[in-house]
Amino acid sequence: MLDNIKIINIGRGLGTLTFGNSKEQVLALLGEPSEREKYTLSDLESDDTEAWHYDDLDLSLSFDEENDWRLSSMAVSSDDYTLDGVPLIGKNKEEIIEFFTQKGLTEMEEDEEVRADNPENCLLHIDKASISLWFESNHLTEMQIGPYFNTDGVSN
Repeated sequence: MLDNIKIINIGRGLGTLTFGNSKEQVLALLGEPSEREKYTLSDLESDDTEAWHYDDLDLSLSFDEENDWRLSSMAVSSDDYTLDGVPLIGKNKEEIIEFFTQKGLTEMEEDEEVRADNPENCLLHIDKASISLWFESNHLTEMQIGPYFNTDGVSN
C-alpha cells in the first residue's frame, strides 16, 4: 500500500494520501512519523502548523490549524516519487522546466530571495499547479505540493 503513495497527483496528493486527510487518517495509512514539530509562521492566532516527517519515506507532511488540522501540504525528496511515471528528484533544472512545459505549465516564478542568499540554490513556484521546486547545484532535491484552490481560496 505504501508504494501507492509514491504516485504524485497534482493538486490532490500522493496516491491514497490526499489533501484534507485528518491526522488520524494519515496515522492509519502511514503509522507514526519519525518526528513531529509545531511552529508558527506569523504572529496571527490560529496560524500554527504541525509538520510530520517520515524519514524512511523521504516525506514531510504539514497540517495547518486554519484548515482544522487537515493535511495541507506535502514535500518529497526521493526519486521513488513519480509524476506521470517519471521520477523528478535528481533531474537538472532544464529537464524539470521542459517536463512541466510539456504539461502546459509554463508560468514559473523563481524566488529571488533564495537565489540571493545562495546562488547555488533555486526555488521555482508553479502556482497553477500548487508546486514548489527546490534545486541545489542545478538539481531538483525537493518537490513541495499543495492542493488546488478555487477562486475563494478554498481547497478543492
